[in-house]
Amino acid sequence: MLVKKRIDYYPVTVILLVLGIDLFIFFFSHSLWPLLIWMPLSLNIKGWICCWNHHHQHYNFFTVPWANRLIELIMGMQTGIVGEAWVLHHTLGHHLNYLDQSLDESAWKTPQGRLMSRLEYTFKVTLMSYPKAFKVGQRHTKSRNKLIQNLLLTALVLGVLCYIDWVKTLIMFIIPMVFLLFMSVHETYDHHAGLDEEDPHKATYNIMDRWYNLCTCNLGYHTAHHIQCGRHWSELPQLHEEIKHKIPAHLYREGTFPFNLMTKMEQQFLELRHQRG
Repeated sequence: MLVKKRIDYYPVTVILLVLGIDLFIFFFSHSLWPLLIWMPLSLNIKGWICCWNHHHQHYNFFTVPWANRLIELIMGMQTGIVGEAWVLHHTLGHHLNYLDQSLDESAWKTPQGRLMSRLEYTFKVTLMSYPKAFKVGQRHTKSRNKLIQNLLLTALVLGVLCYIDWVKTLIMFIIPMVFLLFMSVHETYDHHAGLDEEDPHKATYNIMDRWYNLCTCNLGYHTAHHIQCGRHWSELPQLHEEIKHKIPAHLYREGTFPFNLMTKMEQQFLELRHQRG
């Protein structure tokens, strides 16, 4: 079997479907209107792909290296985060250092000890994401070399697409890549900001919303993810059950838009169904 776990056919299928739509519109649209309509519509689902890209870098989807490199190229062009960037900045950086704000690659506290605003955090962490990945790569040269290869390959593909039609490439690929890199960092502010703790069970916020975890592949079980970052995303709910007694009640948050709206609509539908039943 090409995938390590059958459930990964879910994110992989969506990733390839989105790629197919992107390429179909890019090559066969005779005006910019289809791109201008599809691009903003696709940002939400590509935001989910940002989460799946993160999961893949912790636990690769495929059993063979070439398939993993190919899906990383695709996800990199969909999210702005190329293969090995998550590994260096996040897995080998943030996960080792998130309890120490003087070392954390995604630090939410300034060197003076001040809590950053969400906007300040987003810009600082985003602009330093690749430089810090390369800094971590000084200690992990094999991973750093793969990052360089992935960046060059991504630049080559974008260069070919720009040669074909630079305006379409800008709309369909480059703008979403830049935007989603910023938005990925923007969303991570809610994971740890303000939690200056030494106990990992108290250093992370969690979201139990069903729709949020369906779309992000269980990213809401974030304490469990930090306790064992090598666990497959499908196993995080089980791990959460094992450690939830150690997680304070104030570290649970509601799902954000559109997930809170989806949950509310589902509840109203079930209530209406129950009344009529």
